[in-house]
Amino acid sequence: MTTTTSKQSLVGILKSYRLVLSVVALYGVAAINSPERAYHAASVAVKTFAGVAPIIVAVFAGLGLVQVFIDKQAMARHLGDRAGLPALLMAAAAGTILVGPVFVVFPLLKTMRDHGVSWAIITTALTAWAVKLPMVPLEVTFLGWRFSIARMTLTLIASVAMGSLMGRLMAEEPNAMTPTAESDTA
Repeated sequence: MTTTTSKQSLVGILKSYRLVLSVVALYGVAAINSPERAYHAASVAVKTFAGVAPIIVAVFAGLGLVQVFIDKQAMARHLGDRAGLPALLMAAAAGTILVGPVFVVFPLLKTMRDHGVSWAIITTALTAWAVKLPMVPLEVTFLGWRFSIARMTLTLIASVAMGSLMGRLMAEEPNAMTPTAESDTA
């Protein structure tokens, strides 16, 4: 291995872990300035991670099943770039029942994208996720029926419109079904 190749490899690794390295550096600065508070922050982080780790493991195990058992061509055919208004409406409906934190939803949407689902469908589902049907009774209790119905209706209309616009905006990008250098390294 040449020096240039090892430098490129090290730079690639550092780029991949820049968020982790930034957080470690911030903890280092915090530990220098206030060791007690840095320790408290680290213990809160560890407790939080321990609480979400089982969820993360289950999500990624489920995503592995999706990647193995869901036919990419069928998903691309029904939800790909040629999917029309019925697919966008289905994505809006699916987005309203999508529950979970971002560390669950984003990997799921990434897997769908890797299976050939269009940017329009991804955007529509992600935008409609703001409706959160399981939360509607709570929203109605605090904010009233009129507000809740108006917000949900406008959000769903906006999700379809945004999905359609994003589909056009991202049309220049190659489909996820086409291998790229980025997907080969992931």
